[in-house]
Amino acid sequence: MVLCSRVPGRDRWYVDALEDNPRLAAAVEVVLRSEEGILDARANPLTGRVVVRYQTGLTSESIEALIHRAVEFGPMSESEFAGFRSKAPAPASLSFRHLLAAELACSAINLILLGEFCPFVLGAAGLHFLLHRHA
Repeated sequence: MVLCSRVPGRDRWYVDALEDNPRLAAAVEVVLRSEEGILDARANPLTGRVVVRYQTGLTSESIEALIHRAVEFGPMSESEFAGFRSKAPAPASLSFRHLLAAELACSAINLILLGEFCPFVLGAAGLHFLLHRHA
């Protein structure tokens, strides 16, 4: 296990045992999140990285010990893992319409306040609504 980066309240660790082991990564997340002082934990089985956000009173040494204990806990069973992934919240994302609306609002403000006109935005909006008029 190697500490990759640290800023107060956030550590990123490389844990080789997590690579290509999504059930162990999920178990590490669950165990770490249940620990006092841990605000959030994310384990990535593709990279073997664990990002831990914690209260600043904890030290990297104590975070390392918590990760070791979480890895020793072992992987989730397949049924636990299936339930864990189905309950995991989807990452927050904005739809294309939200982004387009924000861009149009920004362009309108730009036009009103600065007198500038952005034909690209209007062209993109027109193209979007032309392609998605039946959606």
